Amino acid sequence: MTRAILPGAEEHYTAIIGSGEPTTVFAHGFGGSIRDTRPFGTGIRGSKVFPHMPGHGGNPSPGPGWDYPMLARALAGVLERTDADHALGVSMSAGALARLITDGHPAARSLKKVAFVLPASWTPPPEHLMENFEAYTTMLRGYVESGDEDGLVRALVEREAPEVRQMPEAQQFTRGRARAIMTTDLKDGIGLARQTAVDNPAGAADFAGEVLVLTHEDDNSHPVEVAQKYAAAFPSAHLEVLPRGSILWRGRQDVRRILGEFFGS
Repeated sequence: MTRAILPGAEEHYTAIIGSGEPTTVFAHGFGGSIRDTRPFGTGIRGSKVFPHMPGHGGNPSPGPGWDYPMLARALAGVLERTDADHALGVSMSAGALARLITDGHPAARSLKKVAFVLPASWTPPPEHLMENFEAYTTMLRGYVESGDEDGLVRALVEREAPEVRQMPEAQQFTRGRARAIMTTDLKDGIGLARQTAVDNPAGAADFAGEVLVLTHEDDNSHPVEVAQKYAAAFPSAHLEVLPRGSILWRGRQDVRRILGEFFGS
């Protein structure tokens, strides 16, 4: 059964596909959407829950200055409303999910399996990464403030692997993301790259569920060293590092296999 494929406020901006147990939440990254996370659920049984996070898909932004506590509260609402057993967070939502778990939030206590895909933030990053994030954020703000959508597209494309940049689907995705940043309240979240996801990393040691950390190489927005910190913090974590450009574009079959084996076991 499929409910609310174009979800609005009455559906809490959430689509639910399938039925039965387990219930798995798939939460997208910054500038993403339900359409982007649905492929992660291919072949996974049970009820699959796809929320639009604040500032995305018509779900209003709370205003400028997004942080991970705000995103964690939004994700907690999804977990509580759906009685989720499993959860997957991509990039921004990986950080929100990590925040919930490490803070010991009640919404995260029933989770038995968690996948962090392309995690971008953990604790405060080393200086070289923070400088990279600061420069990138400043550049994006400049393009938005000047109304330069083409410049914003170029900046976003440059974050992709060289072999991905000319792929038509990557170009289309990036153009749509740039337009959303320029024309919606998604722009309120541009500074999120400078935020720290987790205040209490030691809280990860108390999580009893299974953990998968999935990333790929040579991604300036999602450094492998951040994924390694996630994997080191959770007692039962398994880390998978794929070749660059794999997660969204070049390695979809591998990604689906890995996620299917993890959530299906």
